[in-house]
Amino acid sequence: MTAAMMSDAENRVVLNVGGIRHETYKATLKKIPATRLSRLTEALANYDPILNEYFFDRHPGVFAQILNYYRTGKLHYPTDVCGPLFEEELDFWGLDANQVRFTVFIIIIIIILFAQKAICQSKSEQFNSMSKTYQAHKALIVSDRPRN
Repeated sequence: MTAAMMSDAENRVVLNVGGIRHETYKATLKKIPATRLSRLTEALANYDPILNEYFFDRHPGVFAQILNYYRTGKLHYPTDVCGPLFEEELDFWGLDANQVRFTVFIIIIIIILFAQKAICQSKSEQFNSMSKTYQAHKALIVSDRPRN
């Protein structure tokens, strides 16, 4: 092995996330300071010296997006993951959810979901209003009945 190849191998790190192995450079993980990945050391309990890798029992699909964020500076929301899970993963890795870039597709879905929520709330308010009116009329009818 040449000196350049040895140096390259020493600068790489293997991250096993949910059974999927990801390989990157240590310098890549230092791009975003004060995060779990920027503070990796071989003294951590999740480092396996035999396999020369760190193991994290986390969502591997979300992690692929997170690692891509370290590489590109752009954090994209995966389309196959619910919001709370994605936010939980960001929190675990020490990243800010406000840095997420939404694709046009996701923005359209969010608009549709908000519209559906508004429609449901409107229908719920209409139902509650009708229910209160019904209860008031029922009370009047009951009070107007002759008593035995």
